[in-house]
Amino acid sequence: MLSAFFDRSSPHFIVRASRGGVTDLEDSAMAGASLKQLKEAFVSNLHGSSMVEIAAMSAVVPAFVILRQLGGLLLQPASKGAVASSNGQANSTGSARGNKHYAPTLLMDFIFVAVPTLACLTILADWLYLITGVSLFLICIGILLYRRRFPELKDAHNSPEGKTVETLRRKTSCLSSFRFTMMLVTVVSILAVDFKVFPRRFAKTETYGTGLMDVGVGSFVVANGLVSRQARNLPPSKYGGALRNTSPLLVIGFARLVLTKGVDYQEHVAEYGVHWNFFFTLAGVTLLTSIIHVPASYCGSLAVLILGGYQACLSYGLNKYLLSSERGPGLISLNKEGIYSTLGYWSLYLISVRLGSYLSFLSGKLRRQDASTDSRIKGSATWWIVMDIWLLDAIFWLLAIFVDEFIERVSRRTCNMAYVLFVLAQNLEVIAIFLTAESLLPPRVMPLLQIFDDNMLCTFLWANILTGLVNMSMETIFAPTLVAMGALLTYLLLLVGGMGIVASRGLKLKFW
Repeated sequence: MLSAFFDRSSPHFIVRASRGGVTDLEDSAMAGASLKQLKEAFVSNLHGSSMVEIAAMSAVVPAFVILRQLGGLLLQPASKGAVASSNGQANSTGSARGNKHYAPTLLMDFIFVAVPTLACLTILADWLYLITGVSLFLICIGILLYRRRFPELKDAHNSPEGKTVETLRRKTSCLSSFRFTMMLVTVVSILAVDFKVFPRRFAKTETYGTGLMDVGVGSFVVANGLVSRQARNLPPSKYGGALRNTSPLLVIGFARLVLTKGVDYQEHVAEYGVHWNFFFTLAGVTLLTSIIHVPASYCGSLAVLILGGYQACLSYGLNKYLLSSERGPGLISLNKEGIYSTLGYWSLYLISVRLGSYLSFLSGKLRRQDASTDSRIKGSATWWIVMDIWLLDAIFWLLAIFVDEFIERVSRRTCNMAYVLFVLAQNLEVIAIFLTAESLLPPRVMPLLQIFDDNMLCTFLWANILTGLVNMSMETIFAPTLVAMGALLTYLLLLVGGMGIVASRGLKLKFW
């Protein structure tokens, strides 16, 4: 039963695909294959990693964020006090406009968060477990040092400064941190996967398996569901409507389709289909949610019905149709993976809405206790909430392992039940880590986190544009390690720098 959790994919395949010479690709090159065909082959027929390695990667990136925040807190003058100092630092570095500390702080965020993340996804991937363990150990040491240095933290919630901390905490919540880490791993991976330095086991799987990049699409859906208006129990926007909500995504999706076909850009048809792409999937989920609008309290039940019915269809033959290479002349057959998997992503979105509603309820319950409960009881209530999230995460991990073993293996292509549970488990793990850290430390604004969280879709689009430019300007699959790392670092600098400029102008680019 635990084989899917601990076993890695075929060692023979991993070594052969990641070896310095990339033997298969060189053989194909000598056989006269085009560069486009070589790049498509480079990301095809992969089998992924193990769930435990994905869990380790899901822990190490949040660890970098927490270590960066801890470093800033520990370097504060002790005379200022824990709460006052953290408020001052947060306010002084959080705003980009007219702030002389913004650019240097953003650069430090880049060096201590973005660069280590890139390294763990590339040259240090084989040391992932050690890096994760050391990072978590350093966090424990840092928290102990911080609480010893600032003992007044225990009474912070009852002070006027503590109220400011609570206000700031809501602005820098675990959900914002989660969205940032999800986007950071995504934007690094979408370009790094085109280089040999990126382990093939982290790339998207062909049919079944758990690659790191398989989680990205589902995580984007989860991130949107957790902070949706439904999840926050807000009425639909008065400017809403199915057409208005989906039209921006459809425009982006068609623009991507035209551009990729127009420049003969490499495509992996088995991922979504001939014409389909990720933005059409998001548009489909948005359209279904707009048409069938239910209260957040019923979203979980509806999701279970949809996912259960969809999985039953997959188990009784639909999966063979979706995973086969045969395609008919019709649009549905040409894009069968993208169209049918939308049902799975819709159920994933609905479950995320329910989870977001639950988190909002817990947050509101905790805030209502502020005026009437002493700090010890409130602290106990906070830890009960933290334990609830960890318990829920453990349940999702166990369900994912069970379904993967006894019903159907994880498949991103079909977005089956095992995939939905796996994505929920991985994302809840990240949220639980940040929620635990928030319970022990005062908030501290990170400019890098803010610019990603405030403009998430814009960041993703800018990353896609830069990825396309890099791929059209160099033969990524034959780049040696030093050249690859130089290109990836330059790409990250341009990405962060561009979004930093947007933030410095006080802009928040939203499409709906």
